[in-house]
Amino acid sequence: MKKLIALIGLALVTVLYVGYYEALEDGDIETILFIKKHPTFQMKFYNIHANDGEIRKVERLTEEERIWIVDYCRYRLGIDTDLKTQNDVEVCRKK
Repeated sequence: MKKLIALIGLALVTVLYVGYYEALEDGDIETILFIKKHPTFQMKFYNIHANDGEIRKVERLTEEERIWIVDYCRYRLGIDTDLKTQNDVEVCRKK
């Protein structure tokens, strides 16, 4: 019973603190794991900059892309942003 409780606890900690995103590296899609800066049940994140060579213009982002970037910045990088300026997008680009 203790082992089951420990296993459940470990699984919960893993779900809360480990995240990943997929990136195109040398023609292959690779899964990049990371330790989240804040706990959340969301495990899969989207790094909008992982596959692009260019920086997206803040005024051209869709609402869905804004949410993806805000989530990625908060949980991967530990940066809280409203994503209102181009500088906010560039700060979230850093790894």
